[in-house]
Amino acid sequence: MTSAPPSGVTLHQARCPGLARENRIHPNRTQVRRKERPDIVSTPDPSRNHARKPGYEFTDMLDLPGWDEQSIWGYDEGIGSFFAQLWRNGSRSDEPEVWLSGMRRPYPWPGCVALDILEATRHDPATVTRALGISDPAARLRPAHEIAAEVAQLASHADDPYIDGKRHALLWVRGQADVCPGSRWQWNHGVPTAEQVVAEHHLVTGRVYSPEENRTICSGADEALWWALGR
Repeated sequence: MTSAPPSGVTLHQARCPGLARENRIHPNRTQVRRKERPDIVSTPDPSRNHARKPGYEFTDMLDLPGWDEQSIWGYDEGIGSFFAQLWRNGSRSDEPEVWLSGMRRPYPWPGCVALDILEATRHDPATVTRALGISDPAARLRPAHEIAAEVAQLASHADDPYIDGKRHALLWVRGQADVCPGSRWQWNHGVPTAEQVVAEHHLVTGRVYSPEENRTICSGADEALWWALGR
């Protein structure tokens, strides 16, 4: 596993240098506006947006149970942020019930939007990532013995928040932690599936960019889950 990124640079900026530029806020985009929903397909691919990165305009349906009739998400180049608009099924309002605009608080990665959708709707993490289409089509975990060896190695580094974040995340991957690293939900289901690890990894990414979070701990968890997925 790699060491912590340089001070002031997140792991995601290191993987995508163009993200380091400042997000642009368009002065005229201050009112709610209903974005155009794309054509609906019968069975949306849960990995259709897996390769999405910041900087490329798109709008897609949000296939979330109970919210899937009108809701959308995408990336707005004008403000340099992902966004989401959610209406409960049956709503007749022009204004979305959940409006993650990216104007006052940017959403630089899909996981940032996923985290706020999770907290607004209380759907489980894997359901949210499938609805956004950001599931990994070929997700797999490293062998259990490799993860166990890494956990043991990290145990020798005490009082380091970055290492603590890594170790807790890997303990969860082994089914040995009772709180998920990204959603922070209670966990008593044993070893998670690769899809569940992918979902938690997206949510950890969201926490890395949340001003309320300990960025060092979250960055450690982000690195650990990335590694555990064999990336």
